[in-house]
Amino acid sequence: MKNEYRQTLINYRLERSKESLKAAKILLENNMLTSAMNRIYYSMFYSVQALLLLHETSFLKHGQVKGYFNREFINKGIFPKDFGRLYNKVFEYRQKFDYIDLVMPESEMISENIDSAENFIEKIEKYIKKECKK
Repeated sequence: MKNEYRQTLINYRLERSKESLKAAKILLENNMLTSAMNRIYYSMFYSVQALLLLHETSFLKHGQVKGYFNREFINKGIFPKDFGRLYNKVFEYRQKFDYIDLVMPESEMISENIDSAENFIEKIEKYIKKECKK
């Protein structure tokens, strides 16, 4: 993959990440909690996809993205284990709230996950920028 195209794709995915997080905040304000959780997950997913491009790697399945992130970035100590646990937890919440009937998240949980996702995305973006300068 050419460097210029890769950088464009990284920037695009980071922008989608931020847009999804912004949508989660709007959905929370409007008490649309299931959709907010979905957007929290996708905000993190897009930032991880941007991160994987540093290794010129991409996957079609969410489980593959999660597995690679944990193996290559968490287990190797690039990001703290808390980040891996957070990403795994948000993935599970998104699955639960999107696919199980009559189950809804609470607004406090959504608010906490928005804050956590914001930190997660910020740290990933800083790491990507540092690596792209090398």
